[in-house]
Amino acid sequence: MLFFVLGCSTQKNTFVNRNYHSITTKYNGYFNARESYREGLRRLAQLHEDNYEDVLSVFKYGSEQQMRTISGNMEIAYQKASTAIRRHSMNIRGVEYNRWIDDSYYLIARSHYFKRDVNLAILTFEYIIRQFDSPLQYKSKIWVAKSYIQAGQFDNAQQALLRATADKEQGLLDREALMLYNMVYADFHLKQNQYAQAAPYLERASQLAPNRRMRTRMAFIQAQAYHKAENFAQAQQAYARVLKLNPDFQMAFQARINMAMAFDTRSGDARFIQSELEGMLRDNKNREFRDQIYFALGQFSMRQNKVDQALEYYQLSLDHFRGNRSQKGITFLRMGEIHLDRKDYRTSARLYDSTMVYLSREYPEYEAAGKKNVLLRELAAQMRITQREDSLQRLAALSVNERNAILDQIIADLQEKERQERELEQERARMRQEMARHGQRGMAQGMGDGGWYFYNPSAMSFGRNEFFAKWGERELADLWRISNKQILAFGETPGMGEDDPDQLQGGRVNRAALLENIPTTPEKMQLSNSRMSQAYYTKGMIFKDRFRDIPNAISSFETVINRFPQSDNRLFSLYFLYNLYENQGNTNRAQAYKDMIIREFPDTDFARILSDPNYAENVRQRQNRVKELYAQAYDAFLAGNYSYALDLVSQSETMEKNLEQQAQFFFLKALVVGKTSDTGKFIHELTYVTENFQGTRVHEPAQNLLAFLGTSLPETAQAETESRDGRRQRGDGQATAVESSIFTYKPEAVHFHVLVVNTRRLQIRQLRSDINAFNRENFAENNLNISTLFFDEGRQLITITNFADAQKAYDYSQALKAAMIQKGHNTDHYNGLIISVDNYPVFYQERKLKEYEEFFEAVYNFGN
Repeated sequence: MLFFVLGCSTQKNTFVNRNYHSITTKYNGYFNARESYREGLRRLAQLHEDNYEDVLSVFKYGSEQQMRTISGNMEIAYQKASTAIRRHSMNIRGVEYNRWIDDSYYLIARSHYFKRDVNLAILTFEYIIRQFDSPLQYKSKIWVAKSYIQAGQFDNAQQALLRATADKEQGLLDREALMLYNMVYADFHLKQNQYAQAAPYLERASQLAPNRRMRTRMAFIQAQAYHKAENFAQAQQAYARVLKLNPDFQMAFQARINMAMAFDTRSGDARFIQSELEGMLRDNKNREFRDQIYFALGQFSMRQNKVDQALEYYQLSLDHFRGNRSQKGITFLRMGEIHLDRKDYRTSARLYDSTMVYLSREYPEYEAAGKKNVLLRELAAQMRITQREDSLQRLAALSVNERNAILDQIIADLQEKERQERELEQERARMRQEMARHGQRGMAQGMGDGGWYFYNPSAMSFGRNEFFAKWGERELADLWRISNKQILAFGETPGMGEDDPDQLQGGRVNRAALLENIPTTPEKMQLSNSRMSQAYYTKGMIFKDRFRDIPNAISSFETVINRFPQSDNRLFSLYFLYNLYENQGNTNRAQAYKDMIIREFPDTDFARILSDPNYAENVRQRQNRVKELYAQAYDAFLAGNYSYALDLVSQSETMEKNLEQQAQFFFLKALVVGKTSDTGKFIHELTYVTENFQGTRVHEPAQNLLAFLGTSLPETAQAETESRDGRRQRGDGQATAVESSIFTYKPEAVHFHVLVVNTRRLQIRQLRSDINAFNRENFAENNLNISTLFFDEGRQLITITNFADAQKAYDYSQALKAAMIQKGHNTDHYNGLIISVDNYPVFYQERKLKEYEEFFEAVYNFGN
């Protein structure tokens, strides 16, 4: 008791005080903080997944998302360590006498690092460097560099590493600090793809590693660095060293694969490596990894420029899929790249679509692959439009008998497909029943042994098999029934909705339904040509701007001008063709399209620019003269020289001006009149501006002046004012609604149209049938999908997808509402909403109907 009483003070530098506060800090606050910190690191290491397709990370810190999962542990560490410092720091006249305070600050700084608060971490490490003369100040310099690397500030990181290098050269770093120094330096180079520079640091880190597992990991990363730097001889030697260190099975397997991949095909016998990999295929212990071996064979074939052989191996890799989703995604990606290089865009689009389903979001190429996937999907959609419309037009050109024969064959094919699917579903049902019988017996036998379901291997095996028999391969994610999260095509999702009685399936379709899509009348043919013309133009733009595929771009634009001479995109297509041929040096073809533009569109800027090389410069000079004249007139008005200002305005009447410039001069004239004449003339001039220059910058000021003068606005101006005020009010309402809501407002995102149907008052099957008929008649080219979901007792959801943005979804909803009223459906029995793809999961999973209705009313105001 005397020890505790005497040691309480933090301002007395005595033996009792120092030891009391040191012991209390170490075994109370600091101990608990350190345990929480270590637990967080253990969890992070468990979450970390190594991606052997890329160079392994030096530190097993997982992804940013995974790092966020340990923020609670790091917050506890921070709080405990901070409390220890606050209660037990013995900072007397600038000197700290509690030897555990610097450790507490060091722990706080690292907790900030793992909370992703890099700036605060750096500040704390710098405080340790300045304040404490202990080994931790040298480690803190290394952690400063590590923090800058995490933030991507490599210049600052290099400066921090130079400071640590000076300490190393003076022998101030202990073995642990040297290990950290080499790992951070290696990470510094690897993050910048400087593989050759990273290898020496990895070798020294391996030598300093405290245990075999860490030593093996550093050696493996060193081998990968040599491999990436195409130093194949050193890479093979390094992989061999890894195998001698007796790594775990996964790393040993990857080391053998990579040894084969590091073989220099220019100086050795490739058949030896081929046989080595094929030998790994025959080894039974590698049965579960055959997909990776076949992928390695594909990669090895690509290094030998045997592209067709590589595709065969990649397909075998997919055929031997055993649950490694990341590997499957990478395989799809490599196949997609090959077909994209070959300009086989449709196949590439399909493969990139599959890539995005399986590829891990942490994979370095994920974002780039996603961008290509979006482009390829758009391109594939345009190709489907041109193919579909072309096929329908060929059918329209046939005789009635020939057309009917083809339609009958289509119906027969649909009937056969439906029969096969029905038989397949019956077989699956039979298998599920059989599995259920065997599984129940197995579960009955195993329940006495295992107890809880998840401790019972037999029960789990049965459940897994039954799930795959019904659903197939599914990713562990929300809305897992949806096989393609990028499209969210609900109508294509098995098991989510009811059978659709009006889908185009055999036995449920007739010639009349198919004939609806065939352009057999001049009006339908005109619409078909319009859709095809736009699709070819869009294809040309994608080929020209995104894929730099000039031959296909030229072909698409030439199709527009040759097949569709009345197209709205004719002028732009001609101009792009002129530029493309000019850039290729084909002056004859470029001149031909130049002449066509000048001849067919003589009054456009395109024709003027092509006719007169100085046209653009002359236009710019004329515009500058107009701007100078307006500036002089406005300065004169401000100076009170109204007659001179009016004279300059009069001079502008003979000059070429755009709409905005005309509006500025007329508004300035109105202001001059307001200063020099009576109110009636002022109102007359302002009214002229409001009636003739809507959409310009001066329109609203003119309206405001009229309102200030107490004048009733013209009808058109009044309507515009009301519309503007309504938009402003809605804008305020939108801001408030978005800030307070769990939903997000993204009008440019993909949207769905959702009907919340009261099934006690309305026959949902009939409503679905009428919606399907409406879609076929009016939105056939949109490829809309429809599904039905249970929402709660008495209500179901009908969801129609996909719409490119909110406006398109709203336009569709208005057309559908009118059509359903004509069909006799009572709108009181269902509620129609549009909802973005981001909001749909929250709305459906949380059943937030009322909240979303309020949000919808506040932010979606297209019709008001």
